This record gives sequence, structure tokens and C-alpha cells, in this order.
Amino acid sequence: MTSTLPSRPPQRVDHRGTPMDRRIGRDLLVHVEPAHPEHTNEEIAERFAADRALQNLPVTFGQRPMGLINRSLFHNMMAKPFYPELYSRQSCIAFMDKSPLVVEAGLPIHELTSLAIQAGEKVFVDGFILVEDGEYVGVGQMLDLMQAMTELQERQHRQLRESIDYASILQSSLLKPSCQAMAEALPEQHWLCWRPRDVVGGDFYHFLPLSDGFLVGLFDCTGHGVPGAFMTLIAVAALERALAEHGPDDPAALLKAMNRRIKQSLNQQMGCDRHAHRLENSDDGLDGAILRYHATRQQIRHAGAHMPLFRLMPGTQGQCEAVKGDRAGVGYTGIHWDQEWQNQTLECHPGERLYLVSDGVIDQIGGDKRIAFGKKRLRQCLLETRHLSLAGQGKALEKALDDYRGDEPPRDDITLIALALPGHPSC
Repeated sequence: MTSTLPSRPPQRVDHRGTPMDRRIGRDLLVHVEPAHPEHTNEEIAERFAADRALQNLPVTFGQRPMGLINRSLFHNMMAKPFYPELYSRQSCIAFMDKSPLVVEAGLPIHELTSLAIQAGEKVFVDGFILVEDGEYVGVGQMLDLMQAMTELQERQHRQLRESIDYASILQSSLLKPSCQAMAEALPEQHWLCWRPRDVVGGDFYHFLPLSDGFLVGLFDCTGHGVPGAFMTLIAVAALERALAEHGPDDPAALLKAMNRRIKQSLNQQMGCDRHAHRLENSDDGLDGAILRYHATRQQIRHAGAHMPLFRLMPGTQGQCEAVKGDRAGVGYTGIHWDQEWQNQTLECHPGERLYLVSDGVIDQIGGDKRIAFGKKRLRQCLLETRHLSLAGQGKALEKALDDYRGDEPPRDDITLIALALPGHPSC
């Protein structure tokens, strides 16, 4: 089988052939023949006149650096009245900066940048001296250092972006079986919207077709982006373990099993000795809802953890009802190991529509008053679009949310699952 993993991007190098993420101070080295204390200021003036590109002249004693002479500062001093007569034949150390930045040539670029920033403004003008084992080897300029650091940051950002983009492929692959199962079991009777706030997200869903109906779950993990995506991996494993142990018919038992598994994975359970020292634990978890539909019984068994189920009854006069879940999330340090959730058995009707939505929909800020979209506005939108097919209603809800959001940034990951029970005339 041919691997689908993307090939590793080519490694960028500078003009010396050095990989940009491994560059050191020596890669910025410019060799300048140093002056010595016995050189006079008159000789220094001749050096500067002979080389107009020379901005900073290092001074060494033997092979050890003593300081730097800045071209502009030197000329300003020698232009003062009587200074040429007084200082021309004196040692060049008179106008030398005696405390320049001196760094080892083997220092990595990011560490060199940190030292340069700490040294203050003069480094941006004077540059720095590079040494090996304390002996002078050359000088470096801040402009070259800034360019090297910019290239390094660009490379690191690109590598991070490529990693997150591929993580998005992996996360989508985890959701693909549920997406395909939903499309096969309810081809015209479902609508699914999964929109991470960032490239990867903290929402995930699960759909399991059964001989007598189906099981569907939606889960909103703490965080979004990379932290949220990590939490989904833990939560998916917890759900699969719970289904293997308890089967699909008891949503409340599944939430309880997931709670224990997540708390165990994140080390959230207290030890026997409450006063014993322990590592700081993650206070993370998820909100979610699990729905088991029994076709022959025409019943819904529902358990929610801080996530409601919305029901839209068939007919033009039917209401949109929000069925609340328990006020306890799954996981989190404040949730007890033996926390119980309650199943709610609901009589359903042919043509009834069911909706599970994550907080990214309800909590989205927007509108003239910059307030949350809210459950009331969501129910009103569902009622106003009830005449549309399920797919049309889903698209209308997405548009209504986007219009309401306007220029506000997305607040959280957005997931919407809409299902129509058999018998709806327009689904």
C-alpha cells in the first residue's frame, strides 16, 4: 500500500548551506582586521577613510577583545574643537566603547537574539563581537541577526502550520466513519455542520446505525485548536471504551463511563491521602449529549451533560422544545468519580426533527448589541425555517449565524447535527 503521509518539506538553507533552524553566530561572522591599543586615533581615521563600509572597528589586546569603535561616534568626537590636536596621536581606546556585546560564535541564533535585546539600543548601532574560547574571530551586525531570526521564525511557523494542517486531516479521518454512516443510514434525513474555530477543533460527533434505529452523540471538549483536538482524542477513546463495555442502549451509563475514563486519563481522581503531595492536574472535560432512537418503540432515550436536545414537532403549529440535560459536565476536577447522569425517555413522532448543537452556536457574539446568539434566537430560527428541507434548513441556520456574527470573530468551534425521524414530508 502506498503511504498517504505527505513528504517532508525540503530543508531551507542559507547561502552558506547551513539549515536555518540550526544557524549559529558564526554564520553571521564578518571578519574585520582589528585595531590594537597602540594604534592612534589618526590611524583609526585613516582606516575609516579607506573603507567607507566599515561602521564598527573592534579593538583587541592580543587575541582578546577590548571594545568597539563606532564610526559615527568617532567622527563626531574628532570634529569637536581642538580634539584633533589633543587626541590624534593618543591611543584609539579614548573613543572606544569598553563594554560591547561579546558572544561565542557557536551560540544559537535565538539565544544570540535574546542577549542582543538585553544589551540595549547600542547593539543595534554597534553590532557585536564574536569570539571562540574568548579569542576574537570577527564581528556581527544586528541587521543580519534580525534577518536570520526572521527567517528562523518563518520556518518554525511554517513547520507548525504544516503540522496542524496534517493534524486536521487526521481529525477529519476520525470523524469520517460517523459521517459516512449517517449519510448511508439517513441519506435525506440529516444535516451536519462541523466548523472548527481554528484548523483543528475540540468538537466531535459519533453516529452508530443500529438494527432498530441509531445512536448519535455530540461532544464539546474544553478548548479549541490544538488543545481541544488533543481532548477529542482522549474523549473518542473514552466513548469507544464505554460503548464496548455498556452497549448503545443506555446513554447515561455511557456518560458515566466516559467521565471515569477521562478523569483517569487526566489524573483527576484524588488519592487516598488528601494531604499527600500530587502533581497539578488538568481541569478539563467536555459537555455532550447522547441520543438513542428506538424506531419500533418510537422513543428517544436521551442523556445530556450541559448540552440540550432541541425538538421541532411536525406540523405548522408544532413548537420547538429544548430538552435540558444534567447540569454536570464530563471529566473536570469538580465532577465526582461516581457522578450519575439521568436518561430521559421521550415519545417521538413521525416527522419530528432533532437538533444537537455545540456552544459555538449558542454563545456566538454578534448583532447590534454584541450579545450571544442564544437558545431563544436558535429556536426562533428553526421555527421560521421549518418549511424547508432539512438540508435547506441547515444552510439557512448557518447563514443566519454568519449574518448575526458579522465582523465578530468565531467564538468557538461550531457543530450542528440535525436529524429528521421517518415520516417527514419535506425532508
